[in-house]
Amino acid sequence: MPRFDRQDAPELLAAVGSEFWAIDSDDIDAADIARRLPEGQGQVRAVVPIEPPEPGEEDSGMGAWHVNAQAELHLVRSGEGLLQVVTDGGVVSVWLGAGDVMAMSGAEHRFRALTPQQWVLRWSGGPDDDLGAHPTGRASDPWPS
Repeated sequence: MPRFDRQDAPELLAAVGSEFWAIDSDDIDAADIARRLPEGQGQVRAVVPIEPPEPGEEDSGMGAWHVNAQAELHLVRSGEGLLQVVTDGGVVSVWLGAGDVMAMSGAEHRFRALTPQQWVLRWSGGPDDDLGAHPTGRASDPWPS
């Protein structure tokens, strides 16, 4: 079950196009895929291992603040990680583990694996489109422990 660092997190996250929930099956329900991604764009794009960053690399790559050009719908298959999302009420931290789902459409965020993980990735766009990550240049604050 996704864990948040504040009680108002679900409302703040929803306001910036982000939603998190847990499932108890092998894959995201077809109705949830249809609700979050355009018709015909809900296929699995990649299954990726994500390793914790090396010391000193925590704020680079996906650990740097960025916005993705595509709508995302991802399932965490294993491990634990920490996601932070910029909202109108400040930064919200979300701890994600096996069985957690992340849906995001255009929110500024950064991610750090805490243990080795495996993610199943879906996103909108054509067959040759990647996530379209664009760094925002926001300075990195220390990661919560």
